[in-house]
Amino acid sequence: MDASGDLTIYNGKLTILLAFSPGGELDKNQLTKLIGSDVIAERWNKPIEMEQSEGVAVIVSGSEKITCNVNIYTDVFIAGVSILRTEIDIRDRILLNDILVALHSNTIIVEGLDFQSFSNKKIADIRDKLNPAKKVPGYPITKRYTLLKIKDFKPLLDQKGLKDQYGEIITRFLSGETSIRPLHSKEINDKLSNDLSYYDEDLFLASPEGVFILGCDDYLKDLRELLELSISLLLLFQIYDRKIDQEITHAFDAIKKMHSSKVYFLTQAPRNLERSLLKVSEIGLIILDDIEDLMNPHKITQDWYYQSAYQRMLNTLKVWDFEKVVQHKIDALQELYSTARQLSSEQLTMLLEVAIVLLILWEVILPLVKG
Repeated sequence: MDASGDLTIYNGKLTILLAFSPGGELDKNQLTKLIGSDVIAERWNKPIEMEQSEGVAVIVSGSEKITCNVNIYTDVFIAGVSILRTEIDIRDRILLNDILVALHSNTIIVEGLDFQSFSNKKIADIRDKLNPAKKVPGYPITKRYTLLKIKDFKPLLDQKGLKDQYGEIITRFLSGETSIRPLHSKEINDKLSNDLSYYDEDLFLASPEGVFILGCDDYLKDLRELLELSISLLLLFQIYDRKIDQEITHAFDAIKKMHSSKVYFLTQAPRNLERSLLKVSEIGLIILDDIEDLMNPHKITQDWYYQSAYQRMLNTLKVWDFEKVVQHKIDALQELYSTARQLSSEQLTMLLEVAIVLLILWEVILPLVKG
């Protein structure tokens, strides 16, 4: 393949982050057994490395193929999300476009399996360790994020030259797509403007799908950990959103039964509504107890740069938007419950008044009948 005009990589690292739930509810006692309470207390706001292994990966794109060493990590957050981190060391020549095609055609082979099959198997193993007594399938929501760090490449360009000459292919990588549709200049400019790097000569272009990296050697690990935390929070809110949707459905069913029943307070509907509210309230308490602190950059780190970078990561991934949606649904369900309680109380009060009237009449009529 003629590489003239293409961005060719000779040395770099392709990292694929896959965030997933542990399967069912996280058993924190089991997590403490696996990791240790001291580690959890020390790294409450950082990923905790649970296991690490090495292997071989093959990147295939058309007739092009390279073999790479791969390091596989499992990072766990105490908030309830795990991340499978697959780091593929690139030491042979490959085009950026070939990497992009391989990512989206599922032709990255890890330990003899395509990446999708490999990750599914690995996730199942991790869930068994985190929740060995529970066989409840985890929520199918996952969040995949791709980081590409380039070291040796041609043509040799600085971060400005890469943006100017290869802005379109970098934008396609950051957009997570391989389509040949023409890109609007505004789309390219928006993607290339979100640079979180500390030094001018570095490049850390972030988007909701991935990161394109040049340099950042002395602080890349810190940025990656902040990114993992942001991805984990995003996935948590997506999981909570789905759970709350289920409870809202149950709540509406209970409300409908209220309208169709003359003795609503004597049916199971109020209890069903209370159960839904309790489950959603538990989510609200978890958010207050575990997650609100993790959403605060000033509690995560004292360094102004990392605070700013973390804030921008949360904004880029739309974590705040999902948090607002979840909180709005919690508030709406609580309002539904309050309305149902009021209607139920009114119905009960009316029936009590009728019963009192009947008793009074009985007291009046009974002596007349006996007389």
